[in-house]
Amino acid sequence: MAFLELRTPRDMLEKARREYARLTVSFDIDHVFNFFVTANHIRDYVEQSKAVRQAKVDLLFQDQDLKDCRDLCDKAKHLRLTKRADPMTHKWSGEIGGAPIGVLPIGADGEWELWSGDRTVQIAPLATRVLAKWEQFFENNGL
Repeated sequence: MAFLELRTPRDMLEKARREYARLTVSFDIDHVFNFFVTANHIRDYVEQSKAVRQAKVDLLFQDQDLKDCRDLCDKAKHLRLTKRADPMTHKWSGEIGGAPIGVLPIGADGEWELWSGDRTVQIAPLATRVLAKWEQFFENNGL
């Protein structure tokens, strides 16, 4: 049984593409949330379809970018992670005093980062990489 019109892994990939397009036009919390929740849940549709061996899905999710996507999704939905490290996010502002000198130009829209352990990950480029990895996975596996 499908949920609304989302029936296949391809439907979810297309939804992620739409969310990504919105994100690139307006990098705000609604679009960040929607993209990472959608991108993370493509996995559910792939697994339920059984179109790809589970080992291939598991291998994809050993990738750090997909782990970061999962963490952003889960953190956004549940506010706190309890079964693995609980990352933080931070948004730098282009306002005077909103970021260290040289991080952003004055007046810039701002930039979000994921802070996880000793790693800092810029969220906008992460979204680009996550979508590209899903697209490659679909191409490699004939989805």
